[in-house]
Amino acid sequence: MKTDFDLLSVLVRQLQQLWHLLLPTPCLWCSLPVQRFDRQLCDACQQALPQLPLALCHYNLLWLPQVARGLTKPRFDELLSVGYYRQPYQHWLQRWKFARDYSAGDLLQRQFVELLQQYQQQAHKLPQAILYVPMHRRKQRQRGFNQAELLAKAAAQQLQLPLLPLLQRKQYQAAQVGLNRKQRQRNLKAAFSLPLTTVLPTHIALVDDVVTTGATANEICRLLRRHGARHISLWTVAVTLSD
Repeated sequence: MKTDFDLLSVLVRQLQQLWHLLLPTPCLWCSLPVQRFDRQLCDACQQALPQLPLALCHYNLLWLPQVARGLTKPRFDELLSVGYYRQPYQHWLQRWKFARDYSAGDLLQRQFVELLQQYQQQAHKLPQAILYVPMHRRKQRQRGFNQAELLAKAAAQQLQLPLLPLLQRKQYQAAQVGLNRKQRQRNLKAAFSLPLTTVLPTHIALVDDVVTTGATANEICRLLRRHGARHISLWTVAVTLSD
């Protein structure tokens, strides 16, 4: 016997399908109508998305020279990303972060979760818990959300893993965009903290939206390892290639 909640869910889904027939949702990339009411990309754009050679590098992008060259002595053990920080992911990330385009954010969260489902299906060992790169309170109030936190929540829900909202950003630093490697490192010095009594699981995942030089992740990984982490996987939407 269906509960009231089940019946409401069925009704909402039927209304969404009806609305899609009357006014199809435009694809977030080509703007043509999507074929399915629960998708934001048309079939053609979905199939045309640039793919990373994840099977070739055993789902660890640190094994790809074009990725590893752009990172500063990674303090993390694995790197998993949906795509390169190029179009269309660059466009969607900027729309989500700076224009509050929640449709783009929802699309990226779906792509992120689908990648982790694929990762899980390939029998890779999952972490014991998930953390995310924090945002300073003032900056989060200005933006209205922390995109890394939303991605981490989606991952934790999909993989049924605990989410640990322990990391804090102590200082309000200037934006990392446009800074070179040394400037990023100086900007991040002593920027993050954990409660002094924190003891972390030995295998954890750290979630962020983009990894560029790895300076932010490296600074956090140093802190995480002081609190018990031994194996750290960095999960992001996009990774920047070195020139």
